[in-house]
Amino acid sequence: MEMFSLSFKEMRFFKVRYLLISFILFFIAALVFIINGLANGLSMDNASSFKTMDVGAFFISSDAELRLDRSSIEIGKDQIESSSAKIQPAAIQMASLQGRENQKVDVTFMAINPGSFLEPSVIKGKALTAKNSMVVDSSLKNEGVRVGDVLKDERTGAIFTVSGFAVHQTYSHTPVAFISLDYWSELTNGKASFLAMQEKDQVLQDKITKAADGIWVEKEKVISGIPGYEAEQNSLFMMLTFLIVIAVFVLAAFFYIMTIQKKGQMGILKAIGAKTGFLIKSTLAQVLMLTVISIGAAIAFTWIAGLLLPTNIPFVFDMVQIVKYAAILCMVSLFGSLISSINIIKADPIQAMGRVE
Repeated sequence: MEMFSLSFKEMRFFKVRYLLISFILFFIAALVFIINGLANGLSMDNASSFKTMDVGAFFISSDAELRLDRSSIEIGKDQIESSSAKIQPAAIQMASLQGRENQKVDVTFMAINPGSFLEPSVIKGKALTAKNSMVVDSSLKNEGVRVGDVLKDERTGAIFTVSGFAVHQTYSHTPVAFISLDYWSELTNGKASFLAMQEKDQVLQDKITKAADGIWVEKEKVISGIPGYEAEQNSLFMMLTFLIVIAVFVLAAFFYIMTIQKKGQMGILKAIGAKTGFLIKSTLAQVLMLTVISIGAAIAFTWIAGLLLPTNIPFVFDMVQIVKYAAILCMVSLFGSLISSINIIKADPIQAMGRVE
């Protein structure tokens, strides 16, 4: 407790100095947390439909390069129906829909069997019931789409009626429109793009592999195969990495300069009996207090910023990841202060007594 008391007294005495250091810590932490929130937001905007899907594995064609939109599966319907509770076929395709006053909206068709585990929960309206009904992502409300609206597919000329809205249903930064797989097959004579298995079953997987040409892949790999997903996430992750590396050097430089300025004071404290270990611990306690306060303020700032951002800017405040990066920043700050401890070790009581500051 004595070292915390000494640290707190010094911080009260040199308010401006420690306030500036706190601001630097705050802005670095806030920037890290905001970039993390944007990375999570882009991740959800790119793949939320599959992230929220209750699926353990996907069966896709072996030449699809993990891209569902390139996959095409040819398999007997009877082989799937025998295990319909565990496995479901689905098709995916980009499309352009025409609405009221010739308004156009880009969507991704997700053709599924109504009532299956692939169908999302509806927050407004009704689930897929009629042959030409459609459940769309709630982001289309911003485009003026309402329940009961009639939308026309420009490619096939098919007419769909919006029956309901679902949340977190996007693919490759476009809202997903869920339609009936049977109706989609009538329109396009197309094959299923993939098979989705709710829970992994090795016996069933082997059976499907023998019946059709394709491979089983896990959900994480399918998500990483979405166009642009890995490029976006890797770019933002590199930004976060470099920001943390820069923070190491900036904080180490500040703490090093700060301890140089206190070298004489440290020498006098040594002269009156303070041990080097106690002074180092006192400095670390000081840094820890500053870091915890600054990071706490940065977390609150990021949360408020996320609430104030426009809906067209994807932002997800993930507390688990925020805590992870907060812990990293705490370690970075303590590491920076440890580097400056060399000045405390070098502080000479005899020299300090000759030039009292």
